[in-house]
Amino acid sequence: MADQSQFSRLSKKQLFFIAEKLMDEDFPTDTPYHDYSDTYSKVENIGKYFNISVVDEDVQFFVKFLDINSDLLEEIIETGDKSLVNNFEIPVAKTYELEYSVWGSCTYNEYLGQKFDSYDKDWVTDSATQQRDDGNWDFYNGYEISPTDYENFDETDYSYDRVTEVNDDDSKLSESLLDKLVLENTQGVIKSLDKSTLLKLRDLINTRLSSL
Repeated sequence: MADQSQFSRLSKKQLFFIAEKLMDEDFPTDTPYHDYSDTYSKVENIGKYFNISVVDEDVQFFVKFLDINSDLLEEIIETGDKSLVNNFEIPVAKTYELEYSVWGSCTYNEYLGQKFDSYDKDWVTDSATQQRDDGNWDFYNGYEISPTDYENFDETDYSYDRVTEVNDDDSKLSESLLDKLVLENTQGVIKSLDKSTLLKLRDLINTRLSSL
């Protein structure tokens, strides 16, 4: 579930008064990011009245709130009928995955290994060189011994490639499958435990359950 704006917890009547103030200040309704500093500052000033430390989601919330309720806000202001605030639509944030690419250059050290069959230890490095020259082996065929070290990064550019909505049902399904795997693996382990260990495990489980 995506994080929602702290202001979404306010009453619709409070949101109306905030909306009125923002509309008087020419608050944007298309995107927060044309003049983000100014937009953020206006929401930050409102946040002080509610003891709310404003974050990006809060700025987005009011831009979307004014956008999707624009007609209703105009009607309330024109008619003075404050009961219409109950018809406000409250924006709901969703989770999206942003795929992006970053490219450039850097200095790196890879720590790899490869097993070679040889009749003499002193011939192994020469054998590796020969096989590489013949095209029968290359460095990338090896296995990692230690993590690669990267340094001297020089970022050339980047691109945002795709934005897709994250389906909560997919997340729940993944969690369900993970829970199932944990249970299956745990059952095998439990069968191998003696009575004393099982009793200690039971106490740990009871302690955890009591804290939920």
